[in-house]
Amino acid sequence: MSQQQNSYVELPRIKRKSNSWEGKVIDYLLNHPSNRSATEFAIEAITAFWLAEALEGQVNQPELQKACWSAIEKLEAKLATIRRIGGIEKLLPDYTTVLSPSPSTVNPTTKTNENSREFSNDLHLSTDEDEDDEDDEDDVDWIVDIKPSEEMKQISRLFGIE
Repeated sequence: MSQQQNSYVELPRIKRKSNSWEGKVIDYLLNHPSNRSATEFAIEAITAFWLAEALEGQVNQPELQKACWSAIEKLEAKLATIRRIGGIEKLLPDYTTVLSPSPSTVNPTTKTNENSREFSNDLHLSTDEDEDDEDDEDDVDWIVDIKPSEEMKQISRLFGIE
């Protein structure tokens, strides 16, 4: 007969300079109007962000999917709040990105359907047979001139990329 003991794990205390972004976040959580504990806010954020990786290979597939959906819902809700506070519109999938082909490599492709505005993530496997295809006159059809949307330009400016 095995006895199950309660065991705990602990995250050490977090200390940051009060004038840093992280310090301002900690101060905000410590003085949150809801009077909810900063620890609860922190564990909620950490769990949503890292749950999928923490459970991968540790639980069965249905439980993993349930956990992933829970994390996705929380993160998407937080993204909506961040966009609202920052006055940032939702990123629209109005672009196509294709990585350049090379023999025997996987080339992730992100495409959008003009009508449905849904993403399809297709993986295309380049093989040596592709290289020998003499019927293909459009060997450069993978080149795409990407024009960043206004939102992408804003994000680039926010991160100092121009």
